[in-house]
Amino acid sequence: MNQKKFIPAISLFLFLTAASQAFASEDLLSVNKTVIIQIVIFIAAIYILNTLVFKPFMELIDRRDKLTKGAIKEAKELEEKVKEIILEYEAKLNEARAQALEERHKIVREGESAAAAIISKTREETAGLLDDAKRKLEAEAEVIKEKLKGDVQLLSKEIAAKVLGREAGV
Repeated sequence: MNQKKFIPAISLFLFLTAASQAFASEDLLSVNKTVIIQIVIFIAAIYILNTLVFKPFMELIDRRDKLTKGAIKEAKELEEKVKEIILEYEAKLNEARAQALEERHKIVREGESAAAAIISKTREETAGLLDDAKRKLEAEAEVIKEKLKGDVQLLSKEIAAKVLGREAGV
């Protein structure tokens, strides 16, 4: 607030009040020494009130206004900083998520590759073991066949003798 506008308004108000009381009666219409004394008292009162009341009050209002505006400005600046920090945080968080997702995909691909290699190796080993087992079985089957070839004639004679009830001759 501008205190210069406030002081003339009060002065005018007090002057009009004094003038209206002076016009109230005809005896007071005459200008004498008391009017001058009243004007001097009025000016002194305005000066004293201005220095002791109005100026300090106006300074207090101005200081409060400045402090309020300063606090509001500081709060807005802090709010902007907080928004910037939040945006930076979210950007870094999104970047970290993307990196984590990429790392996860990489690990999954490596795991799938390792699993495929292990499965391939196991299939090869299994195929080799099966081949070895087949060869051993075939070899054993040949050995058993050879053994049985000699025994086949003997067994056939024994079977024929039991079935016929006599010895069969060849």
